[in-house]
Amino acid sequence: MLQNEIPTKDWLVFDDTPSIRQPSIDVSLPLAPENELVMKKIIDFVRYSQDPQKNSGHTIRPAVGLAAPQIGFNIKMYYIRIEETNDETGVKKIIEHAMINPKIIGKSAQIACIEEGEGCLSVNGDKEGFVPRSFRIIVEGYDYLKQQQVTITARSYEAIVFQHEEAHLEGKLYYDLINKKEPWLKKNDWIIL
Repeated sequence: MLQNEIPTKDWLVFDDTPSIRQPSIDVSLPLAPENELVMKKIIDFVRYSQDPQKNSGHTIRPAVGLAAPQIGFNIKMYYIRIEETNDETGVKKIIEHAMINPKIIGKSAQIACIEEGEGCLSVNGDKEGFVPRSFRIIVEGYDYLKQQQVTITARSYEAIVFQHEEAHLEGKLYYDLINKKEPWLKKNDWIIL
């Protein structure tokens, strides 16, 4: 743990709270102590949620990402952590980025979406439907884990996770992108993951 509190669902802000819909503001670097604590909390929350021993009772839903507005701070920070296993070798790879003042600077025209739709810790219940997002993105920002400015090209599921978290910084939620009349409507050229 990077900070002293055990993550709980009480940290979370839900979609019925007006602040979740407000755009976030940039933060100064180096981080002020109170902003560094926010970053440590979102990292700890995601890591704790994914740890089967620590979160054995599933006291919090496992997450692949969390943005600062989801714990009540409208500042431009989020953390993503994706575990991938190579189907052929069985080797596990962890992709993680703790982004500060991130910005998506490029998006592909190719659209992708997750077959079963998306979910969100800040949304109680499921809002079903395809969530169309760019298959490939380029994002830049400061990575707290690497302690440097980075430019990342993300594809497929990783790109979707980045866009989901980035939307939180804009005050948007995944279900804003679902077709209201036909939630499972998709175009022929979309990639379904």
